[in-house]
Amino acid sequence: MTPDPADEARHAPPAGPGAGDWSDAWQLDAWTPAGVGLTVRLALFPGLGRAWYWTHLVLPDLPGPVVVRDHDVPLPRAGLEVRAEGLWAELWCETPLEHWTYGLEAFAVRLDDPADALAGERGERVPFGVDLEWEATVPPPPHARARDAVRGYLLAGAVHGDVALGPSRFELDARGAYRRSWGVDRPVAGTWSWCGGGPDEFVLAEGDGAGAADGFVWLGGAAAEPVRSARAEMHGGGGRVVVDASLELALDVIGAAPVPLGHGLVAQRAVCRATDADGRATTGWWGRVEAG
Repeated sequence: MTPDPADEARHAPPAGPGAGDWSDAWQLDAWTPAGVGLTVRLALFPGLGRAWYWTHLVLPDLPGPVVVRDHDVPLPRAGLEVRAEGLWAELWCETPLEHWTYGLEAFAVRLDDPADALAGERGERVPFGVDLEWEATVPPPPHARARDAVRGYLLAGAVHGDVALGPSRFELDARGAYRRSWGVDRPVAGTWSWCGGGPDEFVLAEGDGAGAADGFVWLGGAAAEPVRSARAEMHGGGGRVVVDASLELALDVIGAAPVPLGHGLVAQRAVCRATDADGRATTGWWGRVEAG
């Protein structure tokens, strides 16, 4: 589908059976060449009267991620501002398909090991905040397909702003993939995604584990090309992604940030170094849904 500015706003859920599984979601994945990774995700479930909110921060010098995750947040009264105990966050569309801002003030948990994210998220409680902007750097491309149950799009851009963690603060200057989706988007084991690249390239691809793929590849040209086919595999601390049989990336994990999804499923997510056949290295986020 071709991204439409009107789709940046909240969507009304459908009436009738199955409305509880319908969600309206916004996600930002950011990464730097040094391996810093940050994800912000807000998903509204109007039929259930609640929202999911995540922010995950991966730093190369920390053994585990910094996590803010609440799957029982009250729905925003207006816009995309959510509040819960120890959490305030807001997503704001400045210019549709071009410019978003993100704010967060919360208490996070700093984990000693990524596996602790799946064992109660016990760790050091620490103040955590972000004040970020995402701006598109690649014109919105058409996508190869739109699934029947869920619609949406992926956009590539740059992320900049401030991150505060405990008493320290640092400036984030990163690449960033913005993902918009709405519909019945139940997690399914085997689905995967890769978003990565540098200043002059982006590869955003996702697959359902059964051969269907979506996304786009932009290699510094004037136009991005939609992904027609893609496959991926991960094993231990690495893996590979092959897009349209012409682009192959070897992945090496820098830092992991798994997310429990419930119903016996886990989103295995990690910041990775990606190296192509010519030896050029970039960075990005890998994700795969697995039985937990």
